[in-house]
Amino acid sequence: MSTGPQPADTASPEAAPPVTPPAEAKTSSVAALGAIVSGALILQIAATIVNTVIPLKMALAQKAPLLIGLVGSAYSVGFLAGCFVIPAFIRRVGHIRAFAVFAAMQAAFTLSFALTPIDIWGLSRLGMGFAGAGHAICIESWISGQAKAGQRGRIFGMYQILNRLALIGSQIGTGYVSMQSNDIFLIASAFFSFALIPVGMTKAKGPESGEVISVRLNIIWQYAPAAVIGCLYVGLMGGALSNVAPAYGILIGLDQKWAILLTAGIQIGALVLQWPLGLLADRVESRIIMLSATASVVLCTLALGAVLWFALPHSRLWLFGLFALIGAGSMPIYTVAVAHAYFRLGRERALGLSAQLLFLWATGSAIGPLVSTAFMQVMGPQGMLVYLGLLSAGAGVYLAFRLRRNPPSANPFGERKPTAPTIPDVAPSGRRGLAEGK
Repeated sequence: MSTGPQPADTASPEAAPPVTPPAEAKTSSVAALGAIVSGALILQIAATIVNTVIPLKMALAQKAPLLIGLVGSAYSVGFLAGCFVIPAFIRRVGHIRAFAVFAAMQAAFTLSFALTPIDIWGLSRLGMGFAGAGHAICIESWISGQAKAGQRGRIFGMYQILNRLALIGSQIGTGYVSMQSNDIFLIASAFFSFALIPVGMTKAKGPESGEVISVRLNIIWQYAPAAVIGCLYVGLMGGALSNVAPAYGILIGLDQKWAILLTAGIQIGALVLQWPLGLLADRVESRIIMLSATASVVLCTLALGAVLWFALPHSRLWLFGLFALIGAGSMPIYTVAVAHAYFRLGRERALGLSAQLLFLWATGSAIGPLVSTAFMQVMGPQGMLVYLGLLSAGAGVYLAFRLRRNPPSANPFGERKPTAPTIPDVAPSGRRGLAEGK
């Protein structure tokens, strides 16, 4: 007797009809975006708790400022390292699995703060920076791959608004939780785990793997230099505003409450202008938006210098308002720069572009605090304003120069048939990159 598979007896009335495999459900852009954005917001809550608690606990333990700074810098170093190796990993395992891996890493490293001495917390922060780069690349390439070209700026803007609301809310909430206990690390670790739920439960697919597409930094510089400058600028500004502004407030004579409000004002200003700039990025020349924003920062730094020089009444309110305007003119530029890069180079390279742009931002974020404090060391506290003003003026001059030049073709890789978004395998170093013009 034959044991092999037998053909169906199509002549018999008793034969079962052939089974048609169910059609595969189409990916819902709304569902996919909702899942990743929900997970990203929960991640932001967890990350803000950790970012707020670690320097506070180290200060309460009377650790040296240099050690506090090194622990803070360890995150940026880990982030930069992640930008080199993570894109290939995401392409190999997919966005959803990669998101889960990085969330598990973040939760485990967060628990380690409650179990290890403060002096070696830098190692955990290094690991968190690596995983944080993975999450950032996952999230931004996922959003860019699902969003339509004419809506990308608005979707990125809305994502940044929600992200900043989660940041501000969790920052304020952390102030009401005791810093004397390690329970706060357990709460943050739980939030990193909660972020897995919306992403793990989605029926929608993330961007699918396709052909290997690498994007070198020199390609981005050639075809979208304004995006390169914009991402570097936001990192250089954000690193100083986030990590040095509170110390600047104390050094100019503010009490602890107003020094913290100074930092909050920066985030509030960025929140208010995030959506309008994202909307404009879909309708107005990106370089004009970035030039106007950097010019506004220069004017605000000059105004701040005048307020302090002439000792105007209600100077604390002036400081709060002007720092809010500085945050509004600098932080949201990242969204505009990202939209500009995708317009110039195409969304099928979403993962590669996200890795490169995040690498540029992280580089600026690591350098900004060091350079701004060097200015303060030489010139006193007002060296902070000089740093912000000169940096913004330099970026503005370059953007004005670029507006006078005709950019090259926005499709440097040649004509391509319309396809679903692909997942390129790319490292910031440009390994395995395509030759220019191909």
